[in-house]
Amino acid sequence: MDRVTGEFVAGRAYAKQTWATGLDAKGRPIRLQGAEPTEKGTLLYPNANGATVWFSPSYSPQTGLVYVAVREIGATYFKRDMEYKIGTFYAGGGENELPADDSFGAIRALDAATGALRWEFKLHSPPWAGVLSTAGGLVFSGSDEGNFYALNDQTGKALWDFQTGGRIGSNPIAFSVDGHQLIAISADRVLYVFGL
Repeated sequence: MDRVTGEFVAGRAYAKQTWATGLDAKGRPIRLQGAEPTEKGTLLYPNANGATVWFSPSYSPQTGLVYVAVREIGATYFKRDMEYKIGTFYAGGGENELPADDSFGAIRALDAATGALRWEFKLHSPPWAGVLSTAGGLVFSGSDEGNFYALNDQTGKALWDFQTGGRIGSNPIAFSVDGHQLIAISADRVLYVFGL
C-alpha cells in the first residue's frame, strides 16, 4: 500500500495458500471457487493461525528486506449448524488442524518493494515468535523448540543460537544500557538478555 494515499501497489503470497487465485486491482483477494467450508470438510492453507498472525515482522532499510516468521500449516474446515449466543465465542463451523508432521515454519526475507523471496531459514515447527533485525546485520527470532537464534540478514545463514529450555512465543527486543546494545527474549516466563 502507498503510505501516503493508501492505494494498493503490489502483493503476492509468501506462504502456501489455497483459497484465492490472486489479488484484484485494489489488493483484495479473488476467492477460488470451491474453497468454502463444507459439511464433509475442505482442506485449506493457511489455517486461521497460519502464514503469520500477531507476532512482529521486521524491516531493514539497509537491506530493503522485510523479515517475517511464517507458519506453513493448513486445516480442514467444516460447515455446521451452530446457534449464535450473544456474548459467546462463535466460529460458525469447525476446524481440524493438520498434524504437526504436515506443517513447518520459516523465517523468510522478502523484498519490500516486490514481495519476492530472497532467502528462507526453515524451522521444525510453525513459530509463535516475532522477528527483529538490527543495523549490525543480524536477524533474531525464536522457535517452539526453545532455540533463540541470530541469522545473517543478507543470506539467512545461522550465526548463533541459544537453547532457552522453553517455548518462545514472544518478540525479541533491542535496547541500550550505558552505550551497550542488548537483545532480550522471553521464553516460558523467563527473560533472557544478551549483549552484542
